[in-house]
Amino acid sequence: MPVIYRCSHCGNILYSFEKVGQDFYGLPTPSELSIKLGGKCSKCGNSLGKPKFDNIKVFIK
Repeated sequence: MPVIYRCSHCGNILYSFEKVGQDFYGLPTPSELSIKLGGKCSKCGNSLGKPKFDNIKVFIK
């Protein structure tokens, strides 16, 4: 099951983790991803922060 990080403002996909072994470090935390992206969405420039519980969505196929 993929894990997708999206901007809460514009919906832009910030990072998509498709499978184990995709990279050496594994799935980044929201804080790590924010640092990696400079703290802003590359599309709209919205400041990235820690997700609130209401912002987390799980979809089961």
